[in-house]
Amino acid sequence: MRDTLRDDLLAEMTSIQTVDCHSHTCRPGAYTDAAPHSVFSFTSYFDRTIESVTGAPRSKLYEGADTDEQRWERLKPVLAKARNVSYWRHHIVTYQRLFGLEDDELHDGNWQALNETIRKCTADPDWYRHVTEDICNLRTQVRNIPWFEDWEPEYFTGVLRMESALALHEAEVRERLEEHLDHAIHTLPDCKEALAQLVTDYVERGAVGIKLAHAYSRTLHSEPVSAVAASALFDRALEGRKLDPGEVKRLQDHIIFFLAELCAEMDLIFDIHTGVQSNWGHVPDSNPLHLLPLIRSHPSVRFNLYHGGYPFSREMGMLAKHCPNVWLNLAWMYVVTMEGTRQSLNEWIDLVPGYRILGFGSDVGWPELIYGHLVMARSCIADVLAEKVQRDFLSREAAVQVAHMLLHDNAAELFEL
Repeated sequence: MRDTLRDDLLAEMTSIQTVDCHSHTCRPGAYTDAAPHSVFSFTSYFDRTIESVTGAPRSKLYEGADTDEQRWERLKPVLAKARNVSYWRHHIVTYQRLFGLEDDELHDGNWQALNETIRKCTADPDWYRHVTEDICNLRTQVRNIPWFEDWEPEYFTGVLRMESALALHEAEVRERLEEHLDHAIHTLPDCKEALAQLVTDYVERGAVGIKLAHAYSRTLHSEPVSAVAASALFDRALEGRKLDPGEVKRLQDHIIFFLAELCAEMDLIFDIHTGVQSNWGHVPDSNPLHLLPLIRSHPSVRFNLYHGGYPFSREMGMLAKHCPNVWLNLAWMYVVTMEGTRQSLNEWIDLVPGYRILGFGSDVGWPELIYGHLVMARSCIADVLAEKVQRDFLSREAAVQVAHMLLHDNAAELFEL
């Protein structure tokens, strides 16, 4: 029964017009300008594994390699040590499902043919649209938009990236914002007025929320700091005086709470990176439980917490169970760890009302890798739901409904598509 149900769920999910709930996908113009692509340019999070194996970034791995044959010889020793990781298996799935790779691994006998296929496909001017619309069957991608950049609404739904708002004590960041808005910043109220204006401009162009990924550089824990105390710190920065780390954190905490207030006033989603870090990241900083003071202080704000909180997924599940304004987002998770994602989703379905779980966010740079990630996501979701029906008293009808909720319905409602 389980295999039959799993197959039925996979077939059902293939028909769902999916919402990609977290995207960094290369914009179509930039993609076309850089085409054709190859095995060696067409990379994603395996770059981090390359760095962890070699001690240097991917650019260094291929430095001085003038041909793809030379690049392959550089890549082979890395694969010999690390082809087991999900970051690499994501590539294999993409190669197999999209470019016709028949083998289970890349090796001396097949990489060149694959490379030529990738080059041929990606040279097609219609390939980008074909992959995202026809193959992935995406309704939209909720894309992180850096300050002052635009996006293509036929492909993307905008969320404004806001880490720069936490660096306005630095003159260079502040001056860029002043120039963009033609708005002088002489006080902390000026600063907050500028941020509100920037967010308003993007909302008027269709943005549905804001995003912070500050866990890469500091703890997620923040607490209320008075306007008087924050203004004193900001004034010192304007005078050119250096703030110590504790002072920077207090000023940032004040801005973070201000951004949450903006979300409440403007009915915006507040997306926050939690969990998985880069190489050498301080993992405890990204524990989503650090967000409790912020979340509880803003009960009307919908917090969309990314990456399953992994490895704090169980904690994040309990956070969402007890805080009705928290949505759980599985963006990135399937290419981080398929098994960890299964375990997390399995528990969340028991803990959290289904409408607050977002089942897919590609979090990759290339449309082709969205598809590989989506194949992995569907596989994990089918595994979990089939098992819940067989073992945990979930009805078959509910399992099919949850599949639709995870891949489309929840995101369509949350982002008001």
